[in-house]
Amino acid sequence: MVVCHRFRADIPPGLGLDLNAGGSCNADMGLAVVAPLAGVVRAAIGWNGVTPGEGNHVWVELDDPCLPGPTFFHVDHLLDIVCTEAQRLNPGDPIGLAGASGGWDCAHAHSEWLTGPPRDGWFQWPYGWSRAQVEAAYWNPWSWWAAATAKVLAENQEPIPPEVVEVLSDFEVLNWIMPDLWQWAGVPYNPDGLTSKAWLAELRAGRYRGRPRTADRPYGDGRGDWAEFDAGVVVTNSGGGEWSWNG
Repeated sequence: MVVCHRFRADIPPGLGLDLNAGGSCNADMGLAVVAPLAGVVRAAIGWNGVTPGEGNHVWVELDDPCLPGPTFFHVDHLLDIVCTEAQRLNPGDPIGLAGASGGWDCAHAHSEWLTGPPRDGWFQWPYGWSRAQVEAAYWNPWSWWAAATAKVLAENQEPIPPEVVEVLSDFEVLNWIMPDLWQWAGVPYNPDGLTSKAWLAELRAGRYRGRPRTADRPYGDGRGDWAEFDAGVVVTNSGGGEWSWNG
């Protein structure tokens, strides 16, 4: 069985996140910065104490089964680095200590989430990039955390809470969440099928139907399909683009 790992997703939107618990400027100085999900350290780069910028920073290629998609995790300004290149990390394993290295005023962990290896190397900064270039290379962290949280809960057969669902677009649910649920259940997935759309509509309405138990099965000489889920059976009408749930 695929085992996804738990973590928090109560952080605000943006293409980069400065993680800080609040309070005084340096309240987080020396606090642990840990891996959010499983992965491998690809670079652990110390600061020379002079050049402003990232300071002590680490890149981790995440490979956890609960990722929304390929992800390189980047965290900057660490007081100290406590992991090494090529080290495998499990969720919660220490990466470093929060700090202000790189010439910053207050301790914080600046984090970024890339869709692949940084095209400009381990000191990449997308200054001067177009919005389209940034959005192609970086995940929106809030959507990333929400999708990963949904997959963690769903893999563990737990309902996905509304506050997580409302962050995600229909495209993100259909393409980041549902494919893995169907795969984990060993059932073919059709994002364009009415049964898939019915499942999504139930999720939007606050009703989590769980994983599928059957593939789409036709009835009535092509009138529609039906499928069984952990929490109910859906019957669709292809002619009218409608569905109904029982149970």
